[in-house]
Amino acid sequence: MKVLYLSTLDIVGGAARGAYRLHRGFLEHGVDSTMLVAQKFSDDPTVLGPATDPQLRAWRRRKDWSRAVLRLMRTPNPIVKSLNLFPTGTHRLVNDFSPDIVQMHWIGSEFISIAEVARIERPIVWRLADQWAFGGAEHYCQPGDEYRFSEGFTTENRPKGYAGLDLDRWTWLRKMKHWRRKPMTIVTGSHWLAECARSSTLFRDRRVEAIPSGLDVRVYRPLGRRTAREILNLPQDARLVLFGALSATSDSRKGFQFLAPTLKRLAARSTERIEALVLGASRPTSPPDFGVPTTYVPKLSDDSSLALLYSAADVLLAPSLQDNLPFSVMEAQACGTPCVAFDIGGMPDMIEHLANGYLAKAFESDDLADGLAYVLADETRREAMGRACRDKAEREYAVQVQVQRYLNLYDDVLSGRG
Repeated sequence: MKVLYLSTLDIVGGAARGAYRLHRGFLEHGVDSTMLVAQKFSDDPTVLGPATDPQLRAWRRRKDWSRAVLRLMRTPNPIVKSLNLFPTGTHRLVNDFSPDIVQMHWIGSEFISIAEVARIERPIVWRLADQWAFGGAEHYCQPGDEYRFSEGFTTENRPKGYAGLDLDRWTWLRKMKHWRRKPMTIVTGSHWLAECARSSTLFRDRRVEAIPSGLDVRVYRPLGRRTAREILNLPQDARLVLFGALSATSDSRKGFQFLAPTLKRLAARSTERIEALVLGASRPTSPPDFGVPTTYVPKLSDDSSLALLYSAADVLLAPSLQDNLPFSVMEAQACGTPCVAFDIGGMPDMIEHLANGYLAKAFESDDLADGLAYVLADETRREAMGRACRDKAEREYAVQVQVQRYLNLYDDVLSGRG
C-alpha cells in the first residue's frame, strides 16, 4: 500500500508531530509511506518539502496575502485562522504521486486551497486536529458558537462581537461548494471532535471515526522522578506541578489564566512545598504571581527531553477551555504522570476520573485545586494513578496500535466499505 500524508509542517507543532509519528509508524510497519509538507524542518528523506527556495518563498507570500485578507474581518476569537484561498499546485503533486490513499492532517496556512482538495483524484482520509475542516476560517469556534457549523453559516446567525467581512461564512461556503460531493473519510482524535463533525452540515453524511493520536511509548516512559530531577536540577523535596503547551502563555484556549488562581488555592490549603513548572515559554520580564516558586522551561523540541520533564513532575495541570486530544496529557500519562484538567472536549477520553487523574468542573479554579490536592495528598495513590496512566498509554496510544487501526480503515475505504 502506498500512502501519501499531507501536512503543512512535519515536526513543528502538535498536529504536525502527530502526523509525523504516524508516518514513521507506518514505515516501521513496512508501509510505503511518504509525507508532503509546505515547510520541512526534519532531515528525514521520506518527508518531501519545497524543492526550491522560490517555492518556499511563494508559500510564505500566500500566507502574507491571507493575513492581509483576514484583516478585513474583526473577531473576538484570537484562535489561528486559515482561508486556504490561493492556488498552490499541491493537488497536481499529489495526483502525479498516485498514492493508494491520501491522508490529510493539518493543512492550514495556505498549504493547499479548498478548491484544490476537491481535485485530488485518490481516496482521502482526513485526520482532523481541530474544527476548521467543517467550520469557517477559525480553527476553533468560540465556545457557544457551535451552532454555526451545525446550522450552516448564515448572515442571520453571525455571533455578536464580529464585524467586517464574514470570512467564516465565506470560507464555509467555499467548502460546501467544493467538498459537499467529494468523497472523504473523517478521522478525529477524540469522541468530542467526532461528535462535532457528525453534527456539522458539511460532514454529517460522512463516515467519522475516532482514533487517538499515537506516540512512541518506548521514548515516552517513566524515567524515575528522582533521576529526572537530578538531571534537570529540580528540587527533590517539592511537589512539582507542570503546566505545558505550545504557546503556553499566549494561547488563551490553553487556560493559562487559570494557573495563578488554581496554584494560589492549592498553596493555601497544602502543608507541603509546592512549585510550578511552565513548559513552552521563557520567563516574562514581569512574571505573574502564582503564589509558588515557578520555573519557566522554554519549548523543548526533542522527545527525550520532554519525557524527562514529564517524569520529573508530580502532576500535569491542563486547564484547557477547548481541546481535542492534547499531546501534553498523552505524553505525561505515558511517563506515568497523572493529569488534572477540566471536563471538556477530548479530556474524558484520556483522563478517567479518580483512576488515572482528575476531571474538574468546567472553568472552576476551586475544583482544579481540589484535583491537584487529591493527586498530591497521598503518594501511594499518586503512584497507583501513575501506573494506570502508563497502562492506558501502552494500551491505547502506542503508535503501532494506531497504525493497525488506520490500515483496517484503509482496507475499508479501498474496498468500498468506507
